[in-house]
Amino acid sequence: MLSRDQAEAASDAVLKPRRQQLADRQERKRQREEFWEIHRQKAATGLVGFGLAGTAGYYAVGDVFPWNLLGLGIGFGLATICRR
Repeated sequence: MLSRDQAEAASDAVLKPRRQQLADRQERKRQREEFWEIHRQKAATGLVGFGLAGTAGYYAVGDVFPWNLLGLGIGFGLATICRR
């Protein structure tokens, strides 16, 4: 019969690889979720800039397209700066 310490050491030796595998999987999942959250925030900010600049360009100049691109670029730039 094994003592309590021996039984715990044996169970740790058997279960350690599986625990490490689960911890690695959770870490990869967290990194993947963080990666997509960053890109979602950049896209949302860029699209808000796209819409605002298009609206401002339409009412101020009467042309939408170049202002949309300018707003999109500014939105992406602001999102990138805010993430740092």
